[in-house]
Amino acid sequence: MSRSLRVRAEQELENGPAQPSPAVEPVPAKSRHSRKLWPWITFAGDAASLAGAFFLAYWLRYGLELGPALTEFQFAPISAYWPVGLGFGLAALFQLYLHGAYEPGRRFTWLDEAPRLTNSLLFATAAVIVVFFLFRPAFFSRLMFGYLFVCSVAVVAMARLIVHFAAAWRQRRGLDIENVVVVGSGNAAKMLMQQMHATSGLGLRLVGFVDDARKNGRNFGRFRHLGAVDELGQLCELLDLDRVFLALPPAATETAARAIASCRQAGVSISIVPDLVELQTGRIDIDNIAGIPLVTLMPSSIRGFRQAQKRLLDLMVATLTLIVLSPLVAIVALAIKLDSRGPVLFKQKRIGRAGKPFNLYKFRSMVRDAEELRKDYYPDTESELLFKRQDDRRRTRLGRFLRKTSIDELPQLINVFRGEMSLVGPRAQVPEEVALYDSWAQNRLEAPPGMTGLWQISGRSNLTFEEMVMMDTYYIGHWSLGLDLKILARTVPAVIRGDGAY
Repeated sequence: MSRSLRVRAEQELENGPAQPSPAVEPVPAKSRHSRKLWPWITFAGDAASLAGAFFLAYWLRYGLELGPALTEFQFAPISAYWPVGLGFGLAALFQLYLHGAYEPGRRFTWLDEAPRLTNSLLFATAAVIVVFFLFRPAFFSRLMFGYLFVCSVAVVAMARLIVHFAAAWRQRRGLDIENVVVVGSGNAAKMLMQQMHATSGLGLRLVGFVDDARKNGRNFGRFRHLGAVDELGQLCELLDLDRVFLALPPAATETAARAIASCRQAGVSISIVPDLVELQTGRIDIDNIAGIPLVTLMPSSIRGFRQAQKRLLDLMVATLTLIVLSPLVAIVALAIKLDSRGPVLFKQKRIGRAGKPFNLYKFRSMVRDAEELRKDYYPDTESELLFKRQDDRRRTRLGRFLRKTSIDELPQLINVFRGEMSLVGPRAQVPEEVALYDSWAQNRLEAPPGMTGLWQISGRSNLTFEEMVMMDTYYIGHWSLGLDLKILARTVPAVIRGDGAY
């Protein structure tokens, strides 16, 4: 084993994962056994929640008598509903099992689980209704089934959230975590690393990546280059790896074979990213002709009906947000005027969809002559297009708080109403940066810039330019209404944590 490899491995174990976070010690062997218990804990929680939801639904309908009044003939004791509750519970658990909810090693966030959970419980409710009306017992309450569905979704979702919090609590203490390495440094590998880092609760500790093609051992932003593929077997032992993610382009079959052989010899699990991900710049549609499977790469654009959906979501959420936060907006505007001299709003020219310029609005967080003072305070930064410093002396006392909490960005709702921006989208760029775009970076201009986006929930100012471009390109190619809602939901905890906000 080469001395450089041993030194690099020891540094990985000492300094923690390839990301700006506190060092985490390697996973103790005893904690690996507890990872196998989480599917059983989830199953037990689901079963108990379904039973509780059944009792709650019965109490709402027959205890509180919510809904149309019940006659003496229509009233049924809970014992008469036992077949309904048992059948519903078994059908729901079976459907959740089919969706992979209890498979060891499956990594879902709570937001990813919510649609699967809702679909499974909807299927179970429909199945029970069909069986119930086939046998046509003397008693029945249609509303009971509606309560059963709503209560089960609410109670099981809450139980899953508790399980996620418990798992996250253990993971923050270095337990139940898998040490993982990515093989490759292409688009698929980069996107995989970014999403591993950005998505909390997966229980994956990304140590770094290995690749033969990475010249001079250069890192990719926050992610460390650990060496060549031939060193993977030694890294499996030295870094105590649990799993390796293979994300190589289709042409790298020989490299992939070497990586798989090294993992098998070390007894490490392998997860393979499909070759199509490397080629994909848009959504994948799977179809067939006479049984012959066809994989179609859909265009990466947000136009037509998709654009109308996005615009409607922007107007609805922006209107509701502005109404709810209008007192806060008024208080902040007054505080800015009292804190320092200058206008309340700061505007800056940015580039929007299709290269169209617009004025972006923010609450002013710096002194009035900030641009002139930059030359005095930071004379060697004129070449930096997006100049940001965590200790920028030009910020006002109030401005530090506004930036940390992202309150300074609330006036961008004006840009959303005017159609210049969207709630979710690529980060708005300055003209000088757009002028240097290559053909790949130009993809960012295919959608209106957003107040938040994948870049916002993945580190904001801590990201490199290459990482931002990749995330924005991925977002445009995979856009859906559900993706926007998921990003909006994940923006709230990201803003609270304040990662990269300065």
